This record gives sequence, structure tokens and C-alpha cells, in this order.
Amino acid sequence: MNKSVYWAKCGIGAIAVMGLALAGAQAQTIYQSETAAPGGSAHSMLVTFAKMAGREGINIQVNAGKTLTRSMLSAGQGKIHFYTGVPAFYVPMSKAVAMYKGVKAAPAAAKNIRFIFSYPAGVTHVLVFANSGITSMKDFKGKKIFLGPPAGAATWEAKTIIKAVAGYDADKDYQGVVLNWGEGIQAMRDKKVDVLFRPADVGSALIQQFGLNNSFQLITIPDAGWKNVLLQKMLEEPDYLVATVEPNTYRGQKNTKPVKVLGYYLFIGTQAKVSADVVYRATKSFWENLKEVHATAKYMEALDKKTALAAITGPLHVGAYRYYKEAGFDIPANIVPPEAK
Repeated sequence: MNKSVYWAKCGIGAIAVMGLALAGAQAQTIYQSETAAPGGSAHSMLVTFAKMAGREGINIQVNAGKTLTRSMLSAGQGKIHFYTGVPAFYVPMSKAVAMYKGVKAAPAAAKNIRFIFSYPAGVTHVLVFANSGITSMKDFKGKKIFLGPPAGAATWEAKTIIKAVAGYDADKDYQGVVLNWGEGIQAMRDKKVDVLFRPADVGSALIQQFGLNNSFQLITIPDAGWKNVLLQKMLEEPDYLVATVEPNTYRGQKNTKPVKVLGYYLFIGTQAKVSADVVYRATKSFWENLKEVHATAKYMEALDKKTALAAITGPLHVGAYRYYKEAGFDIPANIVPPEAK
């Protein structure tokens, strides 16, 4: 055979093999996911879930700095595949009320929301600098208060807490400051706001930073506040609870007594159109590597078979449901996915 022909054929073969390899690489699906800014439990849990899914060849790209209520809506509309969600907002989405009021697409989107697991994610820290003169929420009158991001769940929660405890309304009794999380943290560091509301896991570096060069205290929710109908209604939801932050949890923290705060669950979710096989393999890999998950962050140690389904307010994804049945989880009848009935 002519050498030039031989090498030409070899070249064509090599190109064909390379083409097949590239086609295979390009064919791998990249699953889009959304979560909150780095540094909090919302971000770290989704990153950990994505890492474990990656061991099954499932490529989940994590996009941070998002508002969780919007991420849930995007998932229900089929725009993303995985996300960190707020369990309490599944029902408002289905009814287009509260933070989804006026969002006509919300009820249809809610029909596509699917849960994978819930987890105790942290508490709402209400922080002031020790020299601020603020010792209770009654002192919030006329103050600048960072509430959270625009249209975010945390912003609604902060307003509800202040209303329940002090009876104050945003932009009437105090100036509600609404920024993204990074801007809100910076505003507090620069002392451009007087009070910071920040959901975070207990012991979080996000909170600890305020005690490195300053001293601060956390504002407690008094017993009378917990009895208010607004907080009582929140506590009826499975994903809210009364939690405590002990003195000396943080360097620079000046509280001498335990601080009662609102604790909360979050969840890792997906949407109905993601394949059952993908969610099954991702869920299985996550739970089979639970020891490594627990070692990732202190708050993750609270995740177990009970907490995983404790705050689920809508249907599981059929792939997650399949794994939980195999693994012997106690699955409440009201969260069984419609696809499995």
C-alpha cells in the first residue's frame, strides 16, 4: 500500500476516534443548579450534594448568589434542574400568595416542584454592635435594618419577626434596607445599617467576622414574641422551630444569657422533568457517603433519616422516593410523588 494512502487512512481513523470521544464528552449533560451566596448552609449543602452526585458521573453546575424564592420558581418553570429551596414557600407558590403574590406563573410552576431531602440549616441571627445602644427589638424604632435580598424569603421572615415582637412596620417605624447578601454584610461592616438579619448555621464564619475587630450581641426573641399569632403561625410550619444560640458561641459576642431565635430547615430540590435515574443515583451517592457529608460542616451532623423528610411540604422526586424505599426510610403518605401512585 502506498505510504501516503496508509497514513491518510490512519489519520482518518484517528480523527474518527477523536470525534467520537469529543461527541461523548459533549453529550454529557450539565445540570444547572442555584443556591444562595457562599458562606452559608444553603450554599455548602448544595455544593456537597453536587460533589456526591459527581461520583456517579452527574455533573451539577452550582450557580451561587441567587434568591431562593426565585430559584424555586425557575425550577418549576424548567429553567434549572437543582436548587436550594425553602419548604414553607411551596404552598404560597401553589396559591400565588405571600412572596409569590401577583406571580401568575407560580401555581403552574409549583406543580413541577419536587423535593429530595430537607435539613436543619441554621438560625436567623439578629445582630447589633455592642455599643449601638440597641438591646431589644423595641429599640428598632427609626433604625436602619438590613432585612435581606429583594423578594427573598429571609426578607419576609425578618419583617414578620419584627412585627410580631415589636409591632413595627417596615418603612413606617423603621427603614428596611433590602440588598443582596454580600452588600448587606458590607453595609453592616461599614456601619451603614444599625441591625443585621442574617440566616446562617450556628457558628458560621459569616457571623464570626463581626467579632474579629468589634464586639456585638444577638437580639433575642422574648417569650411574648413567640406567643404572637404571626410567629405561632410560622411555627405551625414543619420547617420553623425555636432555637437557641448560647453565650460565647462567637468571639466578640457579648450575650451573657442564651438567645432565643428562629431556626429553620431548607431543602435540596429538583423538578419533575429531571430523569428518575439521575435523581436516584445522585440521592443514593449522597446518602452512601453520609459520613463524609457530616464531616463537611458541623450543622450537617443533624442530617439523618428523620430530619431528611421532616420538613418536606410537597412531593418527593420519584427518583429520590425510589431510593428511600430501598433504604428503609419511613416515608409519609402525603409526600409520595404522584408519579409513584
